[in-house]
Amino acid sequence: MDAANLPESLQSQLLISDGELRDVVEEFVRGLDGRLAELRAAYDRLDFQQLAALAHRLKGAGGSYGYPALSNVAASMEERFRRFAAEDFDGQLAALERLAEAARNGLSAKS
Repeated sequence: MDAANLPESLQSQLLISDGELRDVVEEFVRGLDGRLAELRAAYDRLDFQQLAALAHRLKGAGGSYGYPALSNVAASMEERFRRFAAEDFDGQLAALERLAEAARNGLSAKS
């Protein structure tokens, strides 16, 4: 996935349907950098079990909080990690970083 082709701003589908959940979505978005740091640390250790678990959680959370693009990247990563493969980890992590930034931008646009 080419991070350069990802959107600069991303709206939570959950907030589109229920704006009262803004605080919960903001908390999720604020925590994304920490989640991505955990992925990087597990990758540095080549801990595929931990990588798969982290990607699985991010896949579910991304979908639950209304960010299917995040969920899709995490799902692709999980599938690879379960095969003990980490090809294009840096590219996928860059895509997640770009999507996290886009989610922050989307929240800022609605403030």
